[in-house]
Amino acid sequence: MLPASALYAQKVCVGLFFDVPVKELTFTPMHSQYTFWIHDSILTAIREEGEPLRISCRGSVLNVEGVGSFGEVSAIAGSVAGTFALRPVQPAAAQRSYAQNVVFKAYKGNILIINKLDEDYYLAGVCESEAGCGAAAAYYKVQSIMSRTYLYAHFDRHAKDGFNMCDGVHCQAYKGLQTRCAVIRKSIAETDGILVIDRHKKPIAPTFSANCGGQTSNSEDVWKNKLPYLRSTRDTYCRHSRGASWTKKIPLSQWRAFMAQNGLHGADRDFNFEQHTRRKYYTVGKNRIELTKIRQRFGLRSAFFSVRVSGGEVLLTGRGYGHGVGVCQEGAMQMAAAGVPYQKILQHYYRRTSVLAFANSQPHAYMLYEYGDIFNPWMGRMPLVMPDSVDDWDGE
Repeated sequence: MLPASALYAQKVCVGLFFDVPVKELTFTPMHSQYTFWIHDSILTAIREEGEPLRISCRGSVLNVEGVGSFGEVSAIAGSVAGTFALRPVQPAAAQRSYAQNVVFKAYKGNILIINKLDEDYYLAGVCESEAGCGAAAAYYKVQSIMSRTYLYAHFDRHAKDGFNMCDGVHCQAYKGLQTRCAVIRKSIAETDGILVIDRHKKPIAPTFSANCGGQTSNSEDVWKNKLPYLRSTRDTYCRHSRGASWTKKIPLSQWRAFMAQNGLHGADRDFNFEQHTRRKYYTVGKNRIELTKIRQRFGLRSAFFSVRVSGGEVLLTGRGYGHGVGVCQEGAMQMAAAGVPYQKILQHYYRRTSVLAFANSQPHAYMLYEYGDIFNPWMGRMPLVMPDSVDDWDGE
């Protein structure tokens, strides 16, 4: 039997239930026998399919039912097709299934859970979590490439925590084993190693939202950084999709109070506002406030809305769902259904980019350094034109 270090080589490391302070859970092998390891040493505990095991954390120690107490323990599948289920008990949460291997660590009084699995298993889980089922095959190629590009560009995002990605929206939504859509696995295989790269041959930040309302946003209108490939783009494909439009009524008194807190005052008619094309600010007279700030305060579906005061209410008529930067998922799905190739779809939303194989890309200089045993796609995968020093990295 191989040591754990060999079995873990170049596996993506994902922090599970990362936003949940899990203190107790059950681990159940679903397919394949699982063996428990401490570092590279095998324990006598072997769990058969369907045989649950309770793990709890008390301070800096994990109590593994019938096995012992440890600071860290790994469950290794007997085959690459091994799967297991996790069900948090304290606090209670729904059971989820995952592929391949898992590490449990006592961390700040909670159980840190790290799923270590092959890249394609991870990408399949992300694609199903982020896009669901029912889209055309070309769309899943788009989602696969975005997910891979994000992983490669941000592989060290949680390096200090001992893994690559968390399973929430802070990174990429990952709800476990992909089971419903065979077309996802096929799309990942057919786009193997393909990334979206910028003019410097660096992987981009492949942002996306559910529906842009007919026009995407400039990156700097939503976040701080102005990126040349995240430019506002017209989208005629999403205008009649389910997330294309919305309305909301807000009491005028609440609207006035919030605006006053931000230095915006006026008569009722002064609060009227038209947004036919995307703008960054809502203006009242000579004063203004970022539309994203209004969206956050009132829990709006997007920052793409117009305002009309009527009686004692403010009527918001909005378009789109999400931040609107990058790929519009519903627009891209319609493009794919219309027969537009996945490369054209990606380049429609990511301006001045290329859709190329991994071997045609270059990492930032900081990517050329190891981060313990977490997945690093840039190490040992291809010959690199390495800069003379980290100082040569331009930071773009």
